[in-house]
Amino acid sequence: MDLPVFPLTVNFSLISTDAELVECCLRWQHCEALALDTEFMRVSTFYPKVGLIQVADGLHITLIDPLQVTQWQPFSDLMTAPQLIKIFHSCSEDLLVFFAFLKIMPAPVFDTQISSAILNEGKSLSYQNLVKQRFNVDLPKAETRSDWLQRPLTAEQLDYAALDVAYLHQTWRAQVQLLSTLGRESWVLEDCARISQQYNCEFTKDFSDYYLNFKAAWQLKPRQLLALQKLAEWREQRARLRDKPRSWIIKDTVLLALANAMISSKSQLAALEDVSDNFIRFEGDMVLALLEAASTAAETTCPQELDKPLTQGQKNRLKLAQQLIETKAQELAIPAEVLGRKRTLQALLYALLPKNSADMTSTLDLPDELLGWRGPFLLESLTQVLQP
Repeated sequence: MDLPVFPLTVNFSLISTDAELVECCLRWQHCEALALDTEFMRVSTFYPKVGLIQVADGLHITLIDPLQVTQWQPFSDLMTAPQLIKIFHSCSEDLLVFFAFLKIMPAPVFDTQISSAILNEGKSLSYQNLVKQRFNVDLPKAETRSDWLQRPLTAEQLDYAALDVAYLHQTWRAQVQLLSTLGRESWVLEDCARISQQYNCEFTKDFSDYYLNFKAAWQLKPRQLLALQKLAEWREQRARLRDKPRSWIIKDTVLLALANAMISSKSQLAALEDVSDNFIRFEGDMVLALLEAASTAAETTCPQELDKPLTQGQKNRLKLAQQLIETKAQELAIPAEVLGRKRTLQALLYALLPKNSADMTSTLDLPDELLGWRGPFLLESLTQVLQP
């Protein structure tokens, strides 16, 4: 069957002045929800560089040129207004754009990709596939990787950007109705809020847990872990200060090598692979100072050793837990990966392990996902399966 012919352009307004943005914000403050998207570049920087912000209010599509507008407070106020829903599709990168550009986190957020998964319409469904599935429209993709910081933007870029929000309002309304019928709207809002929470460290500037992202860190002793913790925290701060990717500051493998060997001199530092003369010249003293601080710190300040890789018995229990997830997911008609991710099951397994602690009455450190809507469906049965 042939697809109906749809225009590859939609009507939109491009605004580039403070007065135009204020006028739009006055109109938008009476809306129930705004559909949003961003176009950005992130090639050689830590933070994305915003090139365009798209807003759809259900009647009009507005493209905001962030390289021209200077007064953002009215817009920022709307983005954090609790009564105004912000509709995104796959919002994670867009939220970081808003933080990098405006130092805010839009809320409350409704993500149509998350909603699609909970409605069993597809896991990690792209916006193009969502529009194809719901509206039988093939959206163009040619401008996805184009230069959004160039000026003037081409007509093709502007049309592409406008189409990125053209179908979000209709999708949101239809999904909310279905979710309400199923009693699952709160599930979507909870999962959307959890995505926002991953950026809390951008506000608090607390990066002390970043060493936990190193998969090989379980091999380190407590003092080496303290060194890795200090080094990883320093790199997070440095990457943001210089606005460069983490690996441009120093690679993961080097941080692990530094912590493992507890390097104490520039000659030892120079002997490591992937450590440049420039790094030693500009960053060497600070890195060595952090390693020295870790080597002389009190034992009580060192992190506990991390959980080791799973034993065969633990792997077997994890497999049983995954089978349980599959069964429950079929009953609920949602993707198994949405109901219970492997990393969540593994975190619960580790939480259930006996700890070498005098305080055996301490509260179980449950994975965050099992504290919300998933808990009543999963927690009791998963605990039985994963309990040693």
